[in-house]
Amino acid sequence: MIASIFITVYFTIFSIGIIYILFHREDYKPEVDFFIVIMLYFVSESIYFILFNLSVETFFDINSALILWNISIFARIISNGIWSAVHSTELNKSSRVRFLPVMISILIGGIILSLLFNPVSFLVTQTGFEFSYFFSNLPLLISIVTFNVFIVVISWITQIKGYKDFNDRKLGNFYFFFVFLLSLKILWYTLYILTLNSFFKILHQMFYIIFMGFVIFLAVKRPDLFVVFTNKIYDFIIFHKSGILLYSFNFEKQSEIDETLLKGSILIGINHILANLSNVEDQITLIKMSDRAIVFNYNNQLGYAVLLIAKHKNKILENAVDNFTKKFAEINKDNLKKLGGLIDVSTFKNANDLIEEYFSHYLTGK
Repeated sequence: MIASIFITVYFTIFSIGIIYILFHREDYKPEVDFFIVIMLYFVSESIYFILFNLSVETFFDINSALILWNISIFARIISNGIWSAVHSTELNKSSRVRFLPVMISILIGGIILSLLFNPVSFLVTQTGFEFSYFFSNLPLLISIVTFNVFIVVISWITQIKGYKDFNDRKLGNFYFFFVFLLSLKILWYTLYILTLNSFFKILHQMFYIIFMGFVIFLAVKRPDLFVVFTNKIYDFIIFHKSGILLYSFNFEKQSEIDETLLKGSILIGINHILANLSNVEDQITLIKMSDRAIVFNYNNQLGYAVLLIAKHKNKILENAVDNFTKKFAEINKDNLKKLGGLIDVSTFKNANDLIEEYFSHYLTGK
């Protein structure tokens, strides 16, 4: 009965979130690879919670319930491993050991899985209408507790250390609360498997519902959850093939800038590129920036180029720049064709609206 209540509440919250996201899917623009990883995370979390609840109820015979219990542990290892991998690699992109937490998670997870399906790993007892699973395999219990402790510790270390790299500090604060709730649900789970106390089981179930509710809230409140993590945009520049600066925007100051404030190496590189747009793939290498990535797009017909300088280059930014370039050409087609002699760059101030349209996630306050 209790299992049905928790599962029903979970599906209600999850369904509301999914329906909302589907109706507002234009606001969510994750990379395909990242989207697949996130879906795997949610699927494994759902499998875990459903089977965890079903396995402790006497709906099934002992053997069937034990299988559900084992699968729930397996799904839980997968979901927490995915979280740790995404969180640590995103916040440690510049670190030489960014994949170390992932490797440790895989190592401990592999040990758990190798021990999990041993037929003598658990002693199943029934109390009232509930099954309890006593760990008769001590190495398995130690491995699971170690994994739990590792996930919590590495999540806090990574979050605290990487907080400064969040482009949006409000989003960073949301992730702090996310890690806090994650830690609590892991804590109650760990205490439950150590003590088999139903009080800790109920606390775990309750905090799991709160945790998933917060995840859905975060996805609804902040669509950029799946777009902006630690990436930053520094400068956005539009140049005419004559070398004239048509428009520039600084995302750190969140304001337009003029040509005199741009670095000389950038201007020289851009002028080389615009001098020969047909050979842009070779010319782009003339701009050297050791700690920056460059996204470049150009329009041969109208003779202008768009350059974005960011912390990391990814398909999201490339698509945004491409869409911006097309829309800018559509709006300013006539003005660009008439350019010659004395150029009034104030004509291209309409780029401000396009910046807000295609890069709004990077305009939030810190």
